[in-house]
Amino acid sequence: MPVHSFLPNFMKTKSFTLSSASILMLGFVLFFGSCRKNDLPDPDSTDKLSVKAKLGAIPPNETPLSVTNGTFYIVNRKSGKVLDVGGFQTADGSNVSQYGGTGGTNQKWNLTLLSGGYYSIIGVHSAKGLQVDQAGTADGDNVNISTYSGATNQQWQFTSLGNGYYRIVNRNSGKDLDVANQSIADGANVAQWTYSGGENQQWSLLTVNAGGQLNWVLNSTGVPADVVARITTAMNDACARYNAGANWPARTLTVQYNTGVPTADGSTNGNIRFGANTSYQNVRTAMHEIAHTYGVGLSTGWTSNTGTGDFLGANTVALIKIFDGTSGVIHTGGGHFWPYGLNYDNEWSETNAFRHVKLVFAMRSDGM
Repeated sequence: MPVHSFLPNFMKTKSFTLSSASILMLGFVLFFGSCRKNDLPDPDSTDKLSVKAKLGAIPPNETPLSVTNGTFYIVNRKSGKVLDVGGFQTADGSNVSQYGGTGGTNQKWNLTLLSGGYYSIIGVHSAKGLQVDQAGTADGDNVNISTYSGATNQQWQFTSLGNGYYRIVNRNSGKDLDVANQSIADGANVAQWTYSGGENQQWSLLTVNAGGQLNWVLNSTGVPADVVARITTAMNDACARYNAGANWPARTLTVQYNTGVPTADGSTNGNIRFGANTSYQNVRTAMHEIAHTYGVGLSTGWTSNTGTGDFLGANTVALIKIFDGTSGVIHTGGGHFWPYGLNYDNEWSETNAFRHVKLVFAMRSDGM
């Protein structure tokens, strides 16, 4: 099966013609290539990235969902960030804001249909209800959590705007859930406000999709103890994040330590190789290579979705637009994708790692 690799620059020119010998050499490169930093897109290049692509946001499932009973992330259309209880607080009156998605329980909400078409919105971590503080009815009255009593200031109506977006309207005040000042910043406050049609008052629901069954095993002997420790930590963390982010079917990856590998690589037969360079023996690299084992840069499904240079699968496109707005695009090249491909260590964050898993899952659903 193919191993992730890159074409040398001279092979990317339109005028280059492969001879039989060149084809054989290309096959060698495809099988033994590795993830080298100088083969990847420049992480400091900003001409292809939207503003929101550089900010913390959230992704869960591959498409926005209709309102129903269940557990969801509630994602703001303007910022791509989620409804969040800061610091995992649980006390009555704890504030609610928006924040880049991490998959934490303080960002997960249980929706339950009540009479009259309204819903309770209960925090998974706190078991407290989303409410307008002190049953206020004025613009700017704060939104927080409190012990659920069923009062009308703790009941919310979801009004569809099409394309998977909703107004979330408080039953008591008739006012909308609103991110203050149309901010896209982490920690921006959430309150209520008269509806004006702003994207800061529009929200999408994304499922909390977990329960994956991805595992791994080290298939090398005589590996130095410190290397074993780093690889074990990296792979355990990476698989846990993949399993928390999507319902991956049962699969066991084979991991090897090979000093002949310059950095690290992954193939669609489920094999990942870490080289001797310790800077690549980390969770970012592990997650990046896991994506290759699912076909990123390697599979025919990848090729069929990237003919124009961008990934065009419908589920993936829908998801990136939820994160980054209508201009959101997944760029591809050299067997990689960005944003959220975790191609460099400086791309790492809890939010980007969470988005990465969701996007790879969406790509798989698009036939990758």
